[in-house]
Amino acid sequence: MLRTRLVTALLLGPLIIAIVFLGEPWLSLLIGVVAFLALVEVLALLDAAGYEPPQVLGIVAGIALTAAGLVSANAASVGGVVTTLLTALDPPGLVAATLVAAILLLAIVAFTRADPRAGFQTWAMTTFGIGYIGLLLPAIVLVAHLAPPGGSGNTSVGVFGMGSGAAWALTLVLVVWGYDTGAYATGRLIGRRHMLDHISPSKTIEGLAGGLILATIAAGVGAALIGLEPWHPLIIGPVVGVAAQAGDLAESMLKRAAGRKDSGDLVPGHGGILDRIDSFLFAAPVLAGYALLVAGRVV
Repeated sequence: MLRTRLVTALLLGPLIIAIVFLGEPWLSLLIGVVAFLALVEVLALLDAAGYEPPQVLGIVAGIALTAAGLVSANAASVGGVVTTLLTALDPPGLVAATLVAAILLLAIVAFTRADPRAGFQTWAMTTFGIGYIGLLLPAIVLVAHLAPPGGSGNTSVGVFGMGSGAAWALTLVLVVWGYDTGAYATGRLIGRRHMLDHISPSKTIEGLAGGLILATIAAGVGAALIGLEPWHPLIIGPVVGVAAQAGDLAESMLKRAAGRKDSGDLVPGHGGILDRIDSFLFAAPVLAGYALLVAGRVV
């Protein structure tokens, strides 16, 4: 199993890094494909948990919500009818309008359930499912568009003169992978005190500490790539590391509810797509929020 995990990581890792550097439209295309696969897995988990979500409508609504987020993140580079749509829906915004439409449609479908309680659960949990992927996943693209004030995502920053958006996106990848690696290695070596047995018995306090240390080191590398002051990694590492762990635990809770060990079997040695992006679903919005609110970046 470990060998399979390593081989898969060695194959997928360079591909992800390459897409980070290539930028748009490849990043948004990748996120769109990942969103579709993740939505299939999420809705299957919700179905296994007994909530009976409408599969086709759930996938369509989730993809529409994801697309709205991707279009909004790429607002500066779109034109024609898409620009008209963005302008017409501001406020409340394309993402909010799409979510409202999805909630209404899912409610109508839930009306067909004979038991009102079952209908309500279907409506609520399907709405959760599409929001879980459709709202959180596009934040990765938002991170890849971060720029210094007065600049753009292509503005050269940091010690290597990378594009600002690529530097922030690479920082996200480094911190999340750093946390996952540190937590896994430390937990395996010295992990004794379990953190949340009822959700994920393998997670330990020692693993959390090891993950946060490596995440902070990775954040230091990211800060150099971005050109941030030296104190930023001391916040970015722990905050984004904790968010990554929370994302992992949130998906574990969903799998527990469904009675599943993995979200799927699409990624050899790693489970499903959702098993590989769960940390990013929480870490990306947190890093984007930090960049906008604390580091003074713009989109």
